Parts: sequence; C-alpha cells; structure tokens
Amino acid sequence: MRRLQALSPGLNWQLIVPVVGGAVLAVGLAFVLCFAVAATGGDGATVAFGLPALVTVPAGLLAVLSARRLRAMPLRARDGFLAVTLAWLAAAVVGTAPLLLAGTFDRPVDAFFESMSGITTTGASLLDRVEAEPDAILLWRSLSQWLGGVGIVVLVVAIAPATGLAGQRVFYAEMSGFARERLTPRIAETAKIIWAIYLGLTTLCVVGFALAGMGVFDALNHGLTTIATGGFSTRTASLAAFDSVPVELVAIAGMAASGVNFAFYWRALRGRDSLWPQLAEIRAYLLILAGSIAVVTVSLLVSSETVGGWQALRDSAFTVTSIVTTTGFTTADFDEWDDFARMLMVLLMFVGACAGSTAGGMKVIRVLLLFKTAAQEVQRQLQPKAVQVLRVRGRVYSEDVRRGVLGFFYIYVVVFLVATLVMAALGLDVVTATSSAVASLNIIGPGLGEVGATENYGAIPDAGLWFLSFLMLAGRLEVFTVLVLLTPAFWRRTIA
Repeated sequence: MRRLQALSPGLNWQLIVPVVGGAVLAVGLAFVLCFAVAATGGDGATVAFGLPALVTVPAGLLAVLSARRLRAMPLRARDGFLAVTLAWLAAAVVGTAPLLLAGTFDRPVDAFFESMSGITTTGASLLDRVEAEPDAILLWRSLSQWLGGVGIVVLVVAIAPATGLAGQRVFYAEMSGFARERLTPRIAETAKIIWAIYLGLTTLCVVGFALAGMGVFDALNHGLTTIATGGFSTRTASLAAFDSVPVELVAIAGMAASGVNFAFYWRALRGRDSLWPQLAEIRAYLLILAGSIAVVTVSLLVSSETVGGWQALRDSAFTVTSIVTTTGFTTADFDEWDDFARMLMVLLMFVGACAGSTAGGMKVIRVLLLFKTAAQEVQRQLQPKAVQVLRVRGRVYSEDVRRGVLGFFYIYVVVFLVATLVMAALGLDVVTATSSAVASLNIIGPGLGEVGATENYGAIPDAGLWFLSFLMLAGRLEVFTVLVLLTPAFWRRTIA
C-alpha cells in the first residue's frame, strides 16, 4: 500500500483498494454459487470455479476489511474515478479465470472479451455453441451480467457502512449523470434501495419466465440477464430458440421495466414523493418505444410480401424493445430487414433508455435536452436578446447541465467516430466496423454485418477484441469516468 502511495502520492490508495476488493469479493461469491452448481450437477467445472473462489474470496474480503482500520479520509473525485474503473477492470480480469480453466476459451484475449462483455452487460459473445457449455459456465455468464447491471460498485457502496468505507464519490462516479440523486440522506441507504428494487424486479422476471414455460435453470438465467439488460442467453439462438409468445412477452415487459429510472419505482412505492422529476423522460421513453415499434412494423409489411401483420408486430416489438433498452436479446435477424428498419435500429442504439436504469446508450433525458437546446438555438436566431431557460415539462435545468450534455454528446460522437475508424483500419468492412463500434460503445452486443443478430464476434481480430473490450468499459461508465484517466492532468499531484 505504501509503495502505491509513493508512486502516486496524490491518490488515496487506502480507500481505492477496498473498493476494488469489494468488486473482486462480489465476483468471488458468484464463483462460489457456480461451484455449488458444478458440484451438484457434476458438469466438470468444479475446479474451474473452486480454485478462483479460493483466491478471490479471501483476497477481496481482506481488501474490503482493510477499510475498517482507516480514519476518516476524504474520497475525492479523482479517487472515485480511478476506484470505479479499476473495480470494473478487476472484475473482468478475475472473470476470465473460470472461462480459461473450464476450457471454454483457450486464449486470454477471448476469455477477457467474453468476461468484459458480461460484466458490462454488453452481451457480445465469441461462443459458437452456447448449449455445449457446462451449466456452471452459463450461470457465471448470467451472474456476471446481473452483477454489472445495476453497478457492481453500487453493491460495494451498499455495504460501505459495515466496512468503514466512504461511498459517495464512487457512487457518483458509476451512476449516470442524471441519476445522481439521493433517495435518502445517506448514499449507502440509496444504494441499498436501488439493489432492493433490482432484486425485486429480477425475482418477478424469473417467476414470469417460469410461468411462461421455461425450465427453472433457463428462467433463472434469463431473469438475471433480462433485468440487467445484458442479453446473454443459455441458447445460441437467444430467445428465438424458445419460439414462445408468452416468453417473449415476459422478456419485453422485463426489458421495458429495466429501462425505467429506478428512482421512479422508489417514489411510486412511497406514494407521497413527487414522481414529476422522472415523468418527462419516462413519457418520452415509452413514446420512443411505441413509435419505433409502429414504424418498424409498417416498414416490414411494406418491404416484404411474405411477412404477415402479426409476425411483423411480434418481431418489431421484441427487437425494438431489446435495442432501445440495450439488452441484445434476439428473436429475429434484423440484419435481414430493409435498409430503413436497419438504419433505425442503429439510431435507437445510440438513444438507450432512461438515466438511472440498467440500460446503456446516451439516455433519453440527454436526447430530450439536446433537442431542446437545438430548438432554443434556432429561436435565438429570431430573438437574439431573448432570455431562454432550459426546461423540460416544467423542470428547469441549469446552464451547467446544458454544457455537460453538449460536452458529453460531443465526446460520445468523437469516441464513436474514432472507434469506427480503428475497426475499419483493422480490416473490417464499413458495416461491421460501424455497427461493432456502436454495439460496444452502447453496450448492446448484436450489430450488423459480421457481428449481426445471428452471428458472434469471431470475425473480429485480436486487436479489435482488445479495443472493443475497452470500448465496452468506457460505454458502461459513460465515457467520462474512463477517459479522464487518460488525461495527463489526472495524474498531477495538485489535482483534487
């Protein structure tokens, strides 16, 4: 610890290490569950999970408990950024162990890509036959997405009072910009509320899948990845393998519910708290879903003579919900749709769902504020001296928020363009390069071309897999948290 402090004296490693250790501990406990499944089922993966569990659980526990010896120390913004990024990176690195030990992958790059895709809830995969994997591996893939869904560091913050760890900065560094609101005076209590809602939605979804006809194991796995908006499935063909309308309806309901700001559920349950702060965004989110489903349904009917009205509605409802919520489940190969529908899918990938949800993308509230800002700039040309206030359905946003949204949008677009150029430079065609960048940055998974809905990422070269893994992490942490670490100013001792 002292050596770390000496190498970078401006950082509070005594507070950063317990946060990273908490993430490792959470992954280690998931390994224990998978070990139990492997031992019970005799699927040959006991060693693959037993050995990593023996290392990660004690190591993570010691790191977390080390916070008990600390005096009150401030966890500053830079500490929070580094702690969160290192925690996610550590979880992804540790998550490669069972994939390599079980023989799921022979190469570290493949295992790391799959692990990062899981923990960031991206859902991109390199597996050719998912069904061939042991049940314990399938459960780990689902658990990794569930841990990453609402935020593995939010779980660490929830247990912070028991460890003496300060949690506010890491909570803010992980949650999306417009979700940084306290539901209670204590950050740790807010984190517990979020996880309680998350667990409740997961339970409802698992039960729903079971009632819809899934087996217990399939229902559990898909319940975990649906509420996490992750998209990993126990079947190679995803939910298309079940070919069941009830299963698809449960998945649509689960995905749509997970795309709502979790603070809205808390306020709705309390009754006396105002729901107004989230209503504008939720209304826009639902309108985007309904409008896009209607437009895609019409597009499919017009472009194909063989697709009936019911099938077009069924395919569009599921696919649009999966894309908007950045889940990535598939029941239809949208890469075979007409160009208009395919292009709309790509645009919806950027939008995402509500802030404070488990979804990726830019978030609906940012899109609303961008449109409001654009409309005001047009109006300013006619009335240059008019005083304009950024307002969405009665809620006023400060100029700091406006600048933050514009800055985020600019950086988001630049990262996307650079990522597309990098993937094209690696030899991929334009469609595959573009869609792989979009799908990874917005943590969706399936794209177009060689990474389409019925394909995997096996066509991506090794350098591309490493790069897309970084892009997943950046997208999951909403770009700023990761990119700030790449700036020279971050590492200067004088920065607070």
